[in-house]
Parts: sequence; C-alpha cells; structure tokens
Amino acid sequence: MHDVSAAGLTGKLYLVEGSPRWQLTFYAPHSNKRLRISTGLRDLAMAKEKAKVIMAQTGREGLQALKAHAQRDTSETIGAAADHYLEKSTVASKQDNVNFLYKMVGTALEMDDREKIRALPLTTLNRKLVAKFLENCRLQPMSKRTMLASSRAVFCRIMDWQGFDLPDLTEFREATRRTGIRVNLDAFVPIPADVLATMEDKSKLAGGAIRRAYLLARRCGMTPKEIACCRKGWIEKRGDRHELLIVQRPEEDFTLKTGSRRQRQISLPDSLAAELLTADDYMVPGNTFYMRNNWCMRVMNAWLREFLPDRRDLLYCLRKQAGSDLLNATGRISTVARFLGHTTSSTTERHYTTMDQRVVLPDA
Repeated sequence: MHDVSAAGLTGKLYLVEGSPRWQLTFYAPHSNKRLRISTGLRDLAMAKEKAKVIMAQTGREGLQALKAHAQRDTSETIGAAADHYLEKSTVASKQDNVNFLYKMVGTALEMDDREKIRALPLTTLNRKLVAKFLENCRLQPMSKRTMLASSRAVFCRIMDWQGFDLPDLTEFREATRRTGIRVNLDAFVPIPADVLATMEDKSKLAGGAIRRAYLLARRCGMTPKEIACCRKGWIEKRGDRHELLIVQRPEEDFTLKTGSRRQRQISLPDSLAAELLTADDYMVPGNTFYMRNNWCMRVMNAWLREFLPDRRDLLYCLRKQAGSDLLNATGRISTVARFLGHTTSSTTERHYTTMDQRVVLPDA
C-alpha cells in the first residue's frame, strides 16, 4: 500500500488480484464512511496525483464528486494497445506507425509526455481528436496525411488484435481517412539538367559510398531504406548482364513495404555495375541498419543539399527524377512502375513521374 494525502484527508493506494490498476480507499469527511474507487491507472505516480484530485474534490463537493470520478473509462490504454501491436504485427513499418500515433495524439492534445499519452484510454481516439490534430498541426498537408494514415494503420489488420479487447474505433478510422486535406500530388519539379550534370561530376570526384548512394537513387530508383540495406551480393551476373535483385531477404532483416509485390529485378549496364561492385559488402558505411540509414539521412543528404538547397527528401528527389527520365524515354508507365517497385501504375503516374506534356503531331 501507498499513503496519499490531500485537503486534510489521508488515503491509501493498493492493488487487488486480477487488476493492474491502482485502487484508492479513504474515509468520507462528512459521514466518516470508508470509500473505495479505482483510479483507472497503472502508473503509481499518476495514480497518486489523481487520488489527490479525487479526495480534494470529494472534500469540497461531497459524494457527488466521487460519483463523477467513478464513471471512468474501462477501455484499454493507448500504451497497452501499442505494446500489443508491436508484439503481434508482422508489418515492417509497425514501429513508425506507433510513433506517428503517439505524435498525432500529442499534437492534438498538446502533450509532450509520452507516458501520459500511453496512459490515455483508447476511446480518446475519436473524430474530435482528429479535428483537434488538424487544427493544431503545423506540418505540410502531405505530412499530415502520412501521420493520420500511419495512425490508422495500427488498427487496420484484424489478425493483429485477436485476444485484445479493442473498442469500436470505426469513427476514428473514418475521420483519419476523410480529412478534407488537399495535396498537390504532382508537385515534383524535375531537377534542371545543369544541376544534374554538376551532381554527376561531383559524385565521381567524391567516389566511394557517396558515388554508390547517388547511383542507386539516381540511376536505379531505390528508396533510402533499400540503399541502406543494399549489399554487393544483391548484384548477380546472369548471362552477359549484371542484375540487381531487390527482393525480400528475411535472413538479412530486409522487408519491402508491400512484400513480394514490390520485388523487382533491374538489369544494369556494365559501367554502372562495375562502380557498384567496388563496395566491400554494404553499399554505404555502417555496422547496423540504423547506422547506414542514419548515414543516408545525414551525410548523404548534407552532400546533396549543396546542389538542391530548396528541396526536401533529397534521395527521394533523385528516385523521382530517375522515374521521370525513364518514363520520358520509354513512354510506358507500366515499365516505370516495375522499375520503382509500385504495385499499381496509378501510383507511378500520381506521385513519382513528370512526363513531357508536349504532343508532336506527324505530318499529314
């Protein structure tokens, strides 16, 4: 038991068998009757603070205040749901989804303490919370949509929630889907030819990992995660061509966002393969995926910032440029979709490619 005092009253916090939540007992100031109530909290420090509030309000307002506190939310907490999701889900982006959920709730309620966010009941996730998030969030429209989509993704797979008492979150899922946020999906502006030429020359001078990361994004259209995981062994000699195999590799802890549907095989020119094969093992430095991904986000992006000072997601800019160039060269969206690893051609057309809008008519 733990003693707690407030407004001249003394109570005790204790746990009962079968319940992880702290219970409060104290004597009513007017009738001297022993009162018991659940705080609804698992964290002792937070339960003490709530117990003080309960006793202080009961001392001022009588049993009516106690009845209001007794009408607590019995649903599981956001933290318990997040822990269950991280344990059961097999989605590669599950940790990112949980982090976005915490950040979305914190932005909506203007809370910075993650433990307090974790202690909130799941019924906090509703339409009003999404509306508060959209009101308080100062991010770009696409970032808002990403955060809401990732938060919704936590609760989308039914198989992840077997054995967990999940409340009805239909309202929350619908609110995160129908936000009214308008985003210009064709906002990518091709990189000027002179800038691309300068980057090509400077990357050759830099050599090493800088050159390989540049080629993987600019020529092979790979994402930063794929670059951080890419190894020399991914390039195989088949016949008279070198093939770059971007496939699921569970033994290397490498998974793709949409699984086998995103796997692809890229045939490399000999000159490009020769430069990539100069790597000892991984294409970029680092003993762990975190270190290699951090190198891409910091070192490589810092190098690219010299040439693209007003752009964001610089490695992605090179990937989009690669897709645009291939589309302009071939005119086949399906080919570019396979090159970039998209599951549908509509994704390629909306997000990653900018095609020359000029139409040249032949002579009559």
